[in-house]
Amino acid sequence: MEPKIRTRQVDVVRGIAIIGVVFIHSSFESRFDSSTLSVCAFLSIWFDWAVLAFFFLSGLLLDERLSATVFLKKRFQSLLIPFFFYNGLYNSVFLFWQNANRRFFAGGTGKFDWLWLSWFHSPAFQLYFLPDLFAIMVVIFFLGQWIKWRGTGWLLIVNFALMVMFYQHLGWPSQSHGPEWTKLPLYFVAVLLGVAGRTILREPPKLPFVLSLIIITMLALISGQPCLQSLLLPPLLYLAVSKVSPVRESKLLQKIGRSSGAIYLWHTPILLPACTTMLAALHVPSMVNFGISVVLTITVCVLIKYGIEIFIVDRLKKKMPRWIVP
Repeated sequence: MEPKIRTRQVDVVRGIAIIGVVFIHSSFESRFDSSTLSVCAFLSIWFDWAVLAFFFLSGLLLDERLSATVFLKKRFQSLLIPFFFYNGLYNSVFLFWQNANRRFFAGGTGKFDWLWLSWFHSPAFQLYFLPDLFAIMVVIFFLGQWIKWRGTGWLLIVNFALMVMFYQHLGWPSQSHGPEWTKLPLYFVAVLLGVAGRTILREPPKLPFVLSLIIITMLALISGQPCLQSLLLPPLLYLAVSKVSPVRESKLLQKIGRSSGAIYLWHTPILLPACTTMLAALHVPSMVNFGISVVLTITVCVLIKYGIEIFIVDRLKKKMPRWIVP
């Protein structure tokens, strides 16, 4: 597979998935009425697969020809630096806000807690995705180096079986996203599904990938487990997008997809809550508030991303730092 490959259908799937992520994070009981919250809950279930799509696409685009040093550098810059930077940024913003409202806890312990939490936790609860993906990609990269990238499809089938046994013993999660450590086997299999499916970028999928989809489909139908259905949807969506020209050629979805990193990092906990709060203060009806706030949040994120690019690349003549937008 060629390094740095980018296909239109990858951007479209990213665009659809990031819209789903914004829907998942859009439920605000203090701003929305019960009917709007019901719609939010329905969309959260409908787009339960959205986070898994990013794990799948990460595996799909993995370039096994990179050296270990280059691979670790790229992943550290695109995943861990944003994780630490934005945790610190969001904690600083909320610290300032709490101090301004005289509600910040007092004493040396509080300050020490903030210094600690600012690196590993923040109100930006969605950032758990970044270190999880980093750890999984590192394990899979070095595992692939060890087996010389042969048999990754069969490795997927083995790990899928282990995942099923794990959840049969522990209990299946009710949703396929979240920071709980029990989601790691699901994330790991989603990345492996992408790694095994890399051939679909250039040629028809190979037997292990097709067999995996068949097995997941059968188990999803038999068991009715939402997580299995969510695991199945990203590769099927990618295949569907690659075959449906109007969707694949959508400039809007491609642009949103290329901005998915910025939208993921910036939509919450500030932009989306701020939009819904502002519209609620203007007495905009709840359902209208929900729709406008989603569109407005995504639009602002895209504009900020391209504004930063224009300033850095066009004005300063410098390369876009990966820690700003992974």
